[in-house]
Amino acid sequence: MGTADESSYRALEPLPFELVQHTGIFFEEKLWPREAKLGIAFSFTHFETSRHGGRRRAADDTHTSSELASDDTKPLNLDLSQSASLWSRATDFWHAVGWAFNCSVLHPERWERWQVWLQYMCEVINDDWDERMKIFTEQQIEKEKSQHDVTPGQIGGKGKRGAKMEDGRAVLRESLIFQYIVTSTAGFGRNRRILRSIFADGGPTSASEFREVFSKELKPLKRDKAAKNTKKREVEVNIDKDEYGDYLSRGDATDEENTATDTNKDPSRPASPSSKTRRLKRTRRGTRNAADPSGDLDAAESTGDAQQIALNQHVSVSNLGGHNSLALRQRLLNILSFVSDQLPNDFISLNDLYHLFVENIRPLPLPIFQAIVSPYVLPGFCPATQSTLCEKLMWEMLESAAPGSEELYLTQAKLEQCFLPFGAATASAADNAKISILLESMIILLANDNSLSLSPSLREALMQGIQARADKAQEEIRRNQNSRSMEPLEWSWLLESGERLILLLEEVLPLDRNSHDGDFS
Repeated sequence: MGTADESSYRALEPLPFELVQHTGIFFEEKLWPREAKLGIAFSFTHFETSRHGGRRRAADDTHTSSELASDDTKPLNLDLSQSASLWSRATDFWHAVGWAFNCSVLHPERWERWQVWLQYMCEVINDDWDERMKIFTEQQIEKEKSQHDVTPGQIGGKGKRGAKMEDGRAVLRESLIFQYIVTSTAGFGRNRRILRSIFADGGPTSASEFREVFSKELKPLKRDKAAKNTKKREVEVNIDKDEYGDYLSRGDATDEENTATDTNKDPSRPASPSSKTRRLKRTRRGTRNAADPSGDLDAAESTGDAQQIALNQHVSVSNLGGHNSLALRQRLLNILSFVSDQLPNDFISLNDLYHLFVENIRPLPLPIFQAIVSPYVLPGFCPATQSTLCEKLMWEMLESAAPGSEELYLTQAKLEQCFLPFGAATASAADNAKISILLESMIILLANDNSLSLSPSLREALMQGIQARADKAQEEIRRNQNSRSMEPLEWSWLLESGERLILLLEEVLPLDRNSHDGDFS
């Protein structure tokens, strides 16, 4: 992630100057999120606002009276900045996130608006965290330098020095993303609700949990009355000058309509196709002729083959809002992994967080699964997060014959011994295709880090795994011949992924110069 700069806040430029000033952002100067007091400007006050729009005094209000008394932090006395603002309408940040992602799937016209806001918030959250991590790192360096002046008893004691060292992460707890985490309204199920908001898919459950933020938000806009009045003013009537506006044209149009109506009423003339407004009755099942293309659909419905119909439908990344939506989901997952790594006791342990990641990512359709886990599709994850996510998914999906490993990080030896030669725990072509896609990502991550080179053992493990996954998926087809017609797309993904693995092996990876065996055919 880059550092905060002036370009990070361009999304607020179209806003009125008073609102831009209210957030503490001025484009003439280079201000950091912490200095701009965005934590105050972007705090959600849904449960701190009365029915009349007045701000209630909360017992756990983090803003001091001196801060609110300042001119640049005092709330504006406007509905737009109080009862009608996003920060008051949404229950919390994750409510707005879940609704925005629901819009990306269900309401593209609303997603155009919400996408701008969500992109800006991701920029602010990332920059705010980067700034605080920089401060925290500098503080840790200073503490290490000063440790030689402190006795062991003082370091672990209850003195001021010991208390100061224990509170070293206070600057991280003041971050914007951490405030959004701890102020979530879900209570005990907070962490799962956060993940549900990020993976909101517009389904009935998601749409019910993350409803629209603003009242009548989905109501279509009314026509511009000013344009209508302008059109009326352009049509002038002056009888003295023989100017009758559009009255004569209206009469001609009326005559034509009446003539057409009379023609349709004449039984000697054929009726126009537009007059046939009644919808034909649906033909009963089994009575359609062979030329009717919808007959196959009825046949599939009659046999109860709902899964066949679902597989025939086009599945793509648009099922989760498209690439822009997936990229923003990745950015939020990425920042959550940073918070968990630094504040596990206050948020959730990193291992438990990745289990929640796996729980939501594993069942996704193949196109969406690939877009999330592959570094060459979307760049929302940093390499460390992407590598850890791929490993966690692999351990959950691999067959039991795969050996374990005590190595914390991904290496070539770990890849060859634990991952490459094996297939999925199930015989599903989709699961084996996902294993193959994860292996592609791991190879690319290691190659980008210059930690992978072509060797005979790597080639042997890779070819063995491609064959093992194909054989395992073939066993499922032999057990159930009906599944052959139900897995064409999954099979194509599996075969194409295997071809890409071979391409990576032969065209991308550098030759291992330490190997004395140069024959890789």
